[in-house]
Amino acid sequence: MVRIKCNWFAIFLFTCLVGEVSVHGQQTMDTELSNEEYRELRKEVLNQDRPIIHNNDGCDAVYFPINESYSLSNFLDKRSSGLIGTDVKTLSYCTIASGFGNFTHRTKVGEELTDHGFNYGLRDDARNITAEMFAHGTDPLKATVEFAHEHGFEVFWSNRMNDTHDAAHKRDQKFYLWTEFKEKHPEYLFGEIGEHLPNGRWSSLDFSNKEVRDLCVEFYREVCENYDVDGVELDFFRHLELFGNVGKGGVATKEQVHLITEMVKRIRMVTEEIGKKRGKPILVLTRIPTNPEYALKVGIDIKSWISEELVDIVVGSGYFRLDFWENFAKLGLSNSVKIYAGFSESRVKDEHPFLIRQQNAVFRARAAAAWSAGIDGIYVFNQYNTRVKFLSEIGDPEKLKTTNNLYFVTYRDYTADRYLKGGNDYFSTSRISPTSGNHRKLGSGPIDFRIEIGDESQSAEVFLPVWTKNINPNDLHVQINGKRTSLVTSEENGLVIFELNQNHLKSGINEMTMDYVGAKKDDIWIKDAAVFFCRDKSDLELRDLINVCISD
Repeated sequence: MVRIKCNWFAIFLFTCLVGEVSVHGQQTMDTELSNEEYRELRKEVLNQDRPIIHNNDGCDAVYFPINESYSLSNFLDKRSSGLIGTDVKTLSYCTIASGFGNFTHRTKVGEELTDHGFNYGLRDDARNITAEMFAHGTDPLKATVEFAHEHGFEVFWSNRMNDTHDAAHKRDQKFYLWTEFKEKHPEYLFGEIGEHLPNGRWSSLDFSNKEVRDLCVEFYREVCENYDVDGVELDFFRHLELFGNVGKGGVATKEQVHLITEMVKRIRMVTEEIGKKRGKPILVLTRIPTNPEYALKVGIDIKSWISEELVDIVVGSGYFRLDFWENFAKLGLSNSVKIYAGFSESRVKDEHPFLIRQQNAVFRARAAAAWSAGIDGIYVFNQYNTRVKFLSEIGDPEKLKTTNNLYFVTYRDYTADRYLKGGNDYFSTSRISPTSGNHRKLGSGPIDFRIEIGDESQSAEVFLPVWTKNINPNDLHVQINGKRTSLVTSEENGLVIFELNQNHLKSGINEMTMDYVGAKKDDIWIKDAAVFFCRDKSDLELRDLINVCISD
């Protein structure tokens, strides 16, 4: 891919040479682009290749190793340098934002997160190097922008609309992410300090308040004016809380939905105003739930944002995924918008040792399924270059046709009730995981699951591992798309492995049915289920699973 800044430079060579340059390297054209010119250029930039967008939550600055000396290279080596040569084309850097307006970039609108004089919540083995970076004439965002452009990446600024990590704050023990803004305006909060809410956290700011919305818009204006970003991110999924009445069990009103849409429209206008002066588009990315109806009840009218062209890139999924990728991808049909699949770390606990989600083979499978569903790209959250191989594999679906891929029915087991009363009713994806509340009882009749599979047309040995409780393996019958599977082996710990005919699977949504034909009992459970495509037995990350599944 040709780097966007270079592409723009070639188009606007003369104006680049004579334009003004800000302290952070931004260039301003002497002649401002017209609306038509700007939007045409924005469309051109949007259509460029960006298979993976990598989100960095900014903790490389806030949780820098306490015994390591600061240097720019040491900072960049934590999460950025290792992305060179991967499938990642865009970096989205979050300058913390926890507590609303707590930033590790230079700001006069928000609050600079250097030293608030209280350390409750900070890790003992880490320190915040933001002040050190300021003293060296840089900051985490500036350093990341310069690194990105030097190495051919796009770079976005990511802002969490209502991050609530500061809910740990106490009256007598100030949390390090607690802001003066919240201290001065308790009337804007969802609740009283420490108050428990059924569908939200007390420390969230209520966007019904004009001052909150105005301040949010100004956060974006300040960054776009002072930093040479290629885009901005509106992260509504960290955390998905906008209105206090929703946090207390209600739903967003039409007026509240309108207020959020108007705020997004103002942010879009800010990017256009500044982008036209620079002669360089500023894209708008947003991260939201995959089900538009669920999102609407929280306060997010994503269909209107798309139809009104307020956003360019829509990322679906976060703590949970409500819908299948093929349905979410349809939001982008006939619209000037790109639809991305959001991949967060699994956080599923108590897994079987052969059914671990946090491994490269699983991220490859997730990507293969998303690409096959018509998704435009992959957005990766909370996954960093020091521990992941898949960032060099998942940007090209052709690569995934020859790898070992491990698909799960459910990749994350978080509850959608967390942010909306009755939110779990919006799941169309099947839910099963080792978390006790997500076990499926088997014994009173067949149970059905649906599992997404990518393009697995290349020859492979295919197995279906099922983690069970209190069953006789010979009495468990499993079908895929109406075709029986064959029992291969079982373990005393409840793992039962079946073999599948590869021709019985298809790209997209596959139907899985399990039935227990033995004596009916109330304590027979299915705890987990997956489909494994094995092609390379030298793939060490899957050696244990291969040893169980394959008999040479």
